[in-house]
Amino acid sequence: MALFRGTVRSKILDMDTVVNVVVPYDIMARDTNPPENDKVLYLLHGRRQNADSWSRMSGVERYARKNGFTVVMPEVQHSYYSDMAYGLRYFEYVSKELPELMNAMFRLPQGREHTFVGGLSMGGFGAAKCALNNPGAYAGVMCFSSGVYILDNMKKLVESGAFTVREGEAILGEGYPVAGTENDLDMLMERWPADVEKPRFYLSCGTEDGLLPLTRKLHAALMKNGFDSTEEEWSGNHDWDFWDASLRKGMAFMK
Repeated sequence: MALFRGTVRSKILDMDTVVNVVVPYDIMARDTNPPENDKVLYLLHGRRQNADSWSRMSGVERYARKNGFTVVMPEVQHSYYSDMAYGLRYFEYVSKELPELMNAMFRLPQGREHTFVGGLSMGGFGAAKCALNNPGAYAGVMCFSSGVYILDNMKKLVESGAFTVREGEAILGEGYPVAGTENDLDMLMERWPADVEKPRFYLSCGTEDGLLPLTRKLHAALMKNGFDSTEEEWSGNHDWDFWDASLRKGMAFMK
């Protein structure tokens, strides 16, 4: 295994930003039948995390090696993987510029059949958003304890104190518009091009997690719109024990 932690200059963000990359290989050649390293996973962090979280808190390196994934872990701050109304264009960076940068540096496998995206909580929303806004770009999507549909309820979340007014407006703008935008997941599912193959979805959420209803809602919407969606639930909360297990299951599922 190799883990690279580096800084890249993003033209979209107009600044340097951190990226972690796991590259699976057997330096001692002890594995006589290693899995082919023919897949790329863009693995997204949650709202209170950063580019280091997956490599620090999960077994991502072991799972990447076992399943033949190169894993790219970027950083997006509290942007909710959006081109922010008052802030930076993190969605364009993650979905467009980052793959170009990573391919130039690491010569990654190219094409839809080799490309996957996944994430936890806020990153689960980001993963679904990346796939649904870019038909034909991803073969599979993994959403763990996902904060999907959160932005639809920004007004209530601000009123409850879960988000500040400033944070909500920075992400979405005044009035918190979602309908008809890049954040409208239901619209994107309904408008998926008929001639483009749909990605497979793997969804998971703990039965003690308050976001479970949103995971179930996403699964139902995907199935309604003809997507191949698998949803799993088991005892767990919104924590790394659950996300680590989800990543292990999700990568094996996509393999």
